[in-house]
Amino acid sequence: MKTLFDGGKAFKHIEKLAVDIGARPGGSPEDKRAAEYIKGYFEGLGLDVSLQEFEIETGYCTNQSLEITAPYKASISCSGLSMIGKTEPEGIEGELIHIETTDEEYLTPEITGKIVITNRLQRKNLDLVKKLKPLGFIFIEAYPRVLPKHFWGNYPQNKDYGNYPSMRISFEDGLKLLKKGASKARIVVEAERGKKKTQTIIAELKGSTHPDEIVLVGGHYDTVPNVRGASDNAGGTSIAMELARVFKEKGSKRTLRFIAWGSEEMGLDGSNLYAKKLKEEDKKAKEADKDKDAKTELDMVKLSVNLDVHGAMIGTNVASILGPPMLTHSIKLLSKEQGTVFDVKESVYSSDGTPLSAIGVPSASFSRKSGIDIMMHSVEDVIEYLSPDALALHGEFVETWMTRYVSEAAAFPFEKEIPEKLMKEIKDYYKAWKSPLP
Repeated sequence: MKTLFDGGKAFKHIEKLAVDIGARPGGSPEDKRAAEYIKGYFEGLGLDVSLQEFEIETGYCTNQSLEITAPYKASISCSGLSMIGKTEPEGIEGELIHIETTDEEYLTPEITGKIVITNRLQRKNLDLVKKLKPLGFIFIEAYPRVLPKHFWGNYPQNKDYGNYPSMRISFEDGLKLLKKGASKARIVVEAERGKKKTQTIIAELKGSTHPDEIVLVGGHYDTVPNVRGASDNAGGTSIAMELARVFKEKGSKRTLRFIAWGSEEMGLDGSNLYAKKLKEEDKKAKEADKDKDAKTELDMVKLSVNLDVHGAMIGTNVASILGPPMLTHSIKLLSKEQGTVFDVKESVYSSDGTPLSAIGVPSASFSRKSGIDIMMHSVEDVIEYLSPDALALHGEFVETWMTRYVSEAAAFPFEKEIPEKLMKEIKDYYKAWKSPLP
């Protein structure tokens, strides 16, 4: 089967998003520039383009620093977390305490009023943290030779757990301060917070014979603060954009919606909103309409194809499935037939396919696994590690799979169901993040 996907054309989208525009956290001017570029490209293809605008609570650090003040003095490079806590310009000073994790066993009154050194703050224990009132947190990166990663550190929405000025430092710096017995530190995390508008870009290609069967194909275009996000996820966005060109040329029996999701990095905001609205509109329509067999838009959305983390020159291919067994088998069989190795597993992939599956839409999340994954969310997620050939490898596979099972299939082959085991995994995922299901 001849493919039209062009890895070089996809790579040019990465150059625009990750090199020209650069870091594009949700709500930023760069986020808007990226959205305008993607929207303009889809419009240039002659697709029907719309925006789903929404508001997010976001922020950014204007100043951050970490100084060890006892029993020795040292300044340590750090990355501040704007949404978990902030300080005045003079910062806060306090005694240091090291705990291995923030599991309940380690969260004792001993941490009260102290700056806690640990690996990460687990959301499931936020209520206990609020009760104990530590002074702040220093999070050590999980792996050596990795720069401190950039995150907001945001709490679950609509709940205030307290103000804990926090930052991330490298594994090596964490090791050094523990070895040297650092006992006191001063933290500065100055941050500006507020509500900002962002958007998801939706481009539709109407199906020729089955327009009421809809398949979503997308990837998020936003990044964490200060990070160019070449692999995560200009790579996935570029594949979705090139697939839009391909299927505009080839046509499709079914309606294809090519989507650049907004604010994934803040907590799957764009896809959660999209899924929530589908579900709410479905409920209202069925409550109001006496004809229970009338189709709603949610009824018509049959599948979500998600593309997140792509383009690494050195790597392997992964597909994470939330849906019926036949969906899994279709990718495994094509992998064997095409000679392109995919690790296909049935599990939650923490990305924009999951909210759709939470409301009953099967999803297939394609990604490129690589050694550079440890650089994700750091300033080292840059285009130099990526290649047009790696984009083509994934893009051609997805094009062939979609052509066979979506755009040209005589009948849609996949049941619209999420097996009970996988739905439980989805619910556990949302519970761990202390986030409501869509």
